[in-house]
Amino acid sequence: MGILHGVFCLSCCWLLFVTLFLLGIMNIAAMATITALVFAEKTFPRGDRVAAAVGMALLLYGVLVLTLPDALPTFPTGSPTEMPMSGRAG
Repeated sequence: MGILHGVFCLSCCWLLFVTLFLLGIMNIAAMATITALVFAEKTFPRGDRVAAAVGMALLLYGVLVLTLPDALPTFPTGSPTEMPMSGRAG
């Protein structure tokens, strides 16, 4: 029974596992936020509303990023062909 449950859990949630692993490597605060949202969805009495509200907020943020890429917190500023000044011999 444990093996069947483990296979079911892995097959339905593999993308969440991969996302949390990558977020944990790159940004611990983002991983903690996603973990808190999943916890709220699973434990609050109206968790389905939490999931719907977060999903809508993420969709709106995605549209905002598509229209204004500067809305990303890590979006580089300046010209993409600009070279950094450090390391250059003067």
